[in-house]
Amino acid sequence: MVIKPFLSFLLILIISTVYKSVAVSINKDLVIRSATPIDNKTWENWNGAIDISPNAIFEPSTLKDLIDIVKRAKKNHKTIRCAAQGHTTSSLSVTDHYLVVVNNLNKVKVQKHPKYGWTVTAEAGTSLADLDQALRTHNPPLTLNSETVFDSFRVSGVIAVGAHGAKTSSGIIADQLCSMKIVIGSGEVCEFSEEINKSEFNAAKVNLGLLGIIYSVTFRVQPMYNLLMTDNYIPIKGWLNAKNIKKLLKSSDGIELLYWPFNGFIQSDSNPLDPNRDLVWVKNWVRTDKQVSLSQQQLEQVRETQRQGIIQQYQLLSSLLQTPEATPNITATIWDNFISSGNSSLIFEAPDAFHYIPAEESAKFNLLEFGFKVDPDFSNVATEFLFAIQTLYEFAKQGKFPVNYIIDLRIIKSTKALLSTTFDNDSEALYCQLDFETAYRTPSWEEFGKLMAKRYFDKYKAKPHWAKEWEFIPNVDSYLSNVLSNQIKQFEQVRAKYDPDKIFFDNKSLQDIFNKALGSKNSKDSKKKKY
Repeated sequence: MVIKPFLSFLLILIISTVYKSVAVSINKDLVIRSATPIDNKTWENWNGAIDISPNAIFEPSTLKDLIDIVKRAKKNHKTIRCAAQGHTTSSLSVTDHYLVVVNNLNKVKVQKHPKYGWTVTAEAGTSLADLDQALRTHNPPLTLNSETVFDSFRVSGVIAVGAHGAKTSSGIIADQLCSMKIVIGSGEVCEFSEEINKSEFNAAKVNLGLLGIIYSVTFRVQPMYNLLMTDNYIPIKGWLNAKNIKKLLKSSDGIELLYWPFNGFIQSDSNPLDPNRDLVWVKNWVRTDKQVSLSQQQLEQVRETQRQGIIQQYQLLSSLLQTPEATPNITATIWDNFISSGNSSLIFEAPDAFHYIPAEESAKFNLLEFGFKVDPDFSNVATEFLFAIQTLYEFAKQGKFPVNYIIDLRIIKSTKALLSTTFDNDSEALYCQLDFETAYRTPSWEEFGKLMAKRYFDKYKAKPHWAKEWEFIPNVDSYLSNVLSNQIKQFEQVRAKYDPDKIFFDNKSLQDIFNKALGSKNSKDSKKKKY
């Protein structure tokens, strides 16, 4: 009968062993349970220029998800890059390892603040449209002080790359931050703010995804206000000069100059391509206490009409990929229809004035932008805008039409954010942001971009916008490592502190720039890094 107690003991031992095994298994998986990749293995950005198949794609919806993803990456010796709406056309989101798409992190909370009056905290994937709505419907109604043109952008993307609007005094959008929370390489959540550590905050504000995964950002906000937005279509000849631009800026909260290529083209004329007939679209904003011009219903109708117009314009511009020689005729026709209603002055609530054009995701463009310091007399602003237009005509003489949408100019205040392209030790310095847009895959686009880059780099030590195209420019990594050398060295001290294992330092372009700026020792270290 001794066998029965023995069998009972053996059964208990087996059950205990199984329990312990399951418990250990559960405990091991506990930190990564919510870090489950989605079934889809491919991701592409908005215009289709970036198409990747990383090891895994994650779509977190909670802070715990983010923490678990980072811990899973450490456990599996993987690196991480992030994406949001995908409007970045450079390779910043490219990775072979883990891609974290933050769009499902979209909670918004408005709160009273003892120093700033009101603030709003938005999770990383919150769109500017949703952020605007939360502020607009708050009691009292509130607003950011400046935003990008398109409201489909997500807050983390706007912050990480140093995006900006047109309001001069506001600088980049990140300069409206009072704090931000980032999940760093250890899986911890770190808060960055001016009060905690000013120098680290200036590194975190435009971090290119190199410090960790942005979880949330907190903006200073203010009571809702209105802006008078004026649109004038003025002959370039006679108006476009430094004096007039400076005068307009002085009397405005923000300005934007837009040039539609070859808009003075007349096919039946003996000189159809005459730049002296061209007009410039001059847009400016002035704060006002007057009431808005349109009801909400009227505004929605205007936006829908604009959206349909963009779709039609894009269809015409896309046809030029096969027949680029038709560019002047098509662009001039679109322009004539666009300005047929004449000059206008309308009053909008601030967010509606910032986002004066609706985001239409089906319209795909190549994007290129350079920023350079404005001369005190504004002479270089006028010179470079005119040079860009003149260059289009020089290309046209060769039968090349590299830009068929717009050339766009805005002027914004400098920033102390280290990796921003508008960084300057002079807090009163102004930067001219010159932007080029054309239908995706327009012939001669890169040839034109390389020419413009060489001029701006050589003359002004200009810097390209991180989120737009720049990696095709010859020797751009060496150039940026030189002009950003001091800022990179300061930033690296912060980056190394919060991501010593380089979990987030997974981008070849940024590695090349940083390694050249930091010297050969760091270049060798990067080849021996753990991940």
